[in-house]
Amino acid sequence: MSVFVCVVVAGIYIITKPSVKVPPVAPATGLLIETRPILTDAIFTGRVAEAYRIAAEIPKVLDSLFCYCYCKKNHNHKTLLTCYTNRHGSKCDICLNEVFYAYALYNQGKTLDEIVIAVDKKFYRPYRGT
Repeated sequence: MSVFVCVVVAGIYIITKPSVKVPPVAPATGLLIETRPILTDAIFTGRVAEAYRIAAEIPKVLDSLFCYCYCKKNHNHKTLLTCYTNRHGSKCDICLNEVFYAYALYNQGKTLDEIVIAVDKKFYRPYRGT
């Protein structure tokens, strides 16, 4: 009897287990604040190339995020997407980490509002002018 229960429970788990990648809910494209083109990922390698590829895939998500390296104040950037219209995104760990985190949330099916809140919560730090 206990074997039967274990088999039934395992079967239910396998059938109801959510897949790792959920269909995205957040809009990946749309009207943007940042209108300059994103640099091609072909001029970069590895992790940096992946970040630029993601920026091209989900520009609306990144355009909705504040960049916590404070490039808005230090370099007059508009949004996180601005970092990927030039080489800034290739040299900044904060920009890179924000993109990868936002992309992971996007692939979990989070809404744009949920992504913005989660990124703000994870990356916020008080501004310290240089």
